Amino acid sequence: MRFALALLAALLIAPAAAQAAEPWETAGQIIDGLFDAQTELVLSDADTAEKDVARAREAYDGDFARTLEAADANADELITRGLSDAAAAVKADDGTALAAARGSVRANLFRGAYAVTTEAAGRGDATTARRWLLLREYRTATRFTRPGAAATLALDQLARRTTSPQAARQALTKDLLDAYQARLRELLADVRRGVEQNLPARQAEASAQARGYFAILATRYTQDRGTAATERAVEAFANLPETIGAAEAALTGFTAAPFTPEEAARRAQQLLQFLELVPVEYGRGVKDTQVTRDFEIQEAVAFRTGAVGAFADLRDQLAKRDPARTQAAAAAIDELGKLVEHANQAKQGVATHAQVEQVEAKAETALKAAMPKAWTEETDESDYDLINLTLDRMEAAVGAGQYRQAEQARLEAYAFFEFGPERRLRSFDPGLALDIEGLIWFGAAGQDGLATQIANRAGRRQIRETRLVLDTKLGDAAATLGDSANKATVVTNSAIIVFREGLEGVLILAAITASMVGMRRRLRRPVFIGALAGLVVSMITWVLAQTILKSLERYGEKLEAVVGLIAIGVLLLITNWFFHKVYWSEWIAKFHRQRKRYEKLERKGFISAQAIGLFVLGLTSVYREGFETVLFLQSLQLSAGTATVLEGAGLGLALTFAVGAVTFFLQRKLPYKKMLIVTGVFIGFVLVVMVGQTVRTMQGTGWLPITPIDVSLPYWPGLWLGIYPTVETIGAQLAAAAFVIGSYFLAQELKVKRPRRRSRKNVSAAAGAERTPVTTNGQALVRSDAQAEPVPGGDAGNQLRVE
Repeated sequence: MRFALALLAALLIAPAAAQAAEPWETAGQIIDGLFDAQTELVLSDADTAEKDVARAREAYDGDFARTLEAADANADELITRGLSDAAAAVKADDGTALAAARGSVRANLFRGAYAVTTEAAGRGDATTARRWLLLREYRTATRFTRPGAAATLALDQLARRTTSPQAARQALTKDLLDAYQARLRELLADVRRGVEQNLPARQAEASAQARGYFAILATRYTQDRGTAATERAVEAFANLPETIGAAEAALTGFTAAPFTPEEAARRAQQLLQFLELVPVEYGRGVKDTQVTRDFEIQEAVAFRTGAVGAFADLRDQLAKRDPARTQAAAAAIDELGKLVEHANQAKQGVATHAQVEQVEAKAETALKAAMPKAWTEETDESDYDLINLTLDRMEAAVGAGQYRQAEQARLEAYAFFEFGPERRLRSFDPGLALDIEGLIWFGAAGQDGLATQIANRAGRRQIRETRLVLDTKLGDAAATLGDSANKATVVTNSAIIVFREGLEGVLILAAITASMVGMRRRLRRPVFIGALAGLVVSMITWVLAQTILKSLERYGEKLEAVVGLIAIGVLLLITNWFFHKVYWSEWIAKFHRQRKRYEKLERKGFISAQAIGLFVLGLTSVYREGFETVLFLQSLQLSAGTATVLEGAGLGLALTFAVGAVTFFLQRKLPYKKMLIVTGVFIGFVLVVMVGQTVRTMQGTGWLPITPIDVSLPYWPGLWLGIYPTVETIGAQLAAAAFVIGSYFLAQELKVKRPRRRSRKNVSAAAGAERTPVTTNGQALVRSDAQAEPVPGGDAGNQLRVE
């Protein structure tokens, strides 16, 4: 009874199992059978190899073969022939022929699946198309490219009836053609390596597979190049490997799946960005002609590889516009590759940073000359693509436990954000920019930052949670910048930027000049002259932004950090001078003694060191804010044009002057003591804020490490107070505050308390030597110098008045 039930179950299950076999599973059995036959033939086991080939032939029979034959009879014929050739090769013990047969079968399985999938999508049969789509090749994923998903998404939309069969087929065809062309290039590279390394089996298999892949592209090739060109290309692929050069030439400039104008522009931006990053990374990794950091050189190699892939995608369109410059760009990119690869291997006697920059500039100049104008206009879409790709790689590295690689991917993602959307986003929505930066670094929006999580070896699930929040913020950034052309928005943001930065400059100047009244009022002049010079230099920087800042934009934060350090250094010096000189009246007497000497020097044409210091203080205080303002306004100018930005900047400048006028007017109304107290507070506040912001900028450049503090802060403390939740920023601010407070108490000790103690001691000693006893009821009463004063008009040594 049990046997009968088991037999009945087997009879019922067997047809269902046969029917449930997926195309990709059947193809896998065929390809694996031929691979096993290759292995066994190498091991000299021909009998087992014959069985493996027979197993592959058996797997091909049935519905699978009939479906392929109905869609593409040529593919079916070549598969059948390839299986027969495989059997003959095993009998002849010919490993090279067996490899060629396997390559042909594999390629034509993909060719037939391509025909079945596109035909099913065209008639609206999403179910069949989905099943056969799994039997396909993918573009090899790199650090800067993802496997294609457009075909899968198109079929999902077709199944939900949210797209038409024709649109789904177009998306499907484009995705598959792009993948097969990319793999075809790699196969030709395999053929060439097989020739160079004398590997006959490798040559044969790659050549046969390349012929099959080109057959998939042939229809599109004919549309682009014509029938005659297709015939020549087919002949070149048929005679591989002898005609490897002709086959490579046939693909030069050919794009099987042309980009839309938007996609082409995005890819062009990626190409230019990859090229620009090559000398940046290379420069960090070499000193003169010696490699000092291997990792940076590897990064340069990776970016150059990304540029090669992007250039290959666009070369066809570029060659049609300007073949000479396209060829020049190709030559420069090749030369760039040789330089960075040599540095990656030789370590010494490598090209200098200047040489690499020169070659990159040649490639970039040729490309921009060949590109349509729309391709050279900066957009953020390509940056978001690269950020997402790099974050994908970071997640994968975390999943594999490779936290060093994950940290490098995180830094790359930040670099793409820093050099791309962040500069514009800080102009439109600084809070959002700080949130994104915080999520990449130490945390924001109630979420730990990626830097903190990677440092703490967090799991992939935790990383994923932060990534989802970051993706949402990046989407908000894209939407914000996408709507940035609104004139009112640009004017408002420009005004806020100028007013915010100008207010800090006014605060510094007011703090420094508050005590410069009376005889010291003339000290204001070098400060204000320096401030005016800073304003003029800022305007000149704006005028030259299109050239100077454009060429130095990759160093924007570094320049900002340097200017900030200079400003802090000068402010620290002036703080020390302020507390030690201005706050105490004895300096006034010294000023009177030196005033005539200063006047003589001025008449002789000399300038005092004091005046130079005050001039530099005014210059750096204003130019630090002016430089940052120019960077922000430059980003807005790229979005909305110069006129709109200048309109907002003028409004912000007017507000700044108004606040400055009120501030300096109130200075004269404040009592002297209160004015000095307010001034001291102002100096301390400005110094602490400036230190926090500059340290944060230095962290962004990589000059300082980042050690997050487990505290969640909104964006405004960072924006207005320079407070960021890291050990370095808060520690530097505490140190700056300690300097200010310590300087005050030190000055009190040196200029007030110590002189008083000395004076009392001297007077007490003098009084002790010449006491004047006063007898009261037989007791001697002696008054100290603190209790005795010289009688006016009398002898100070002998006549004392007892208080």
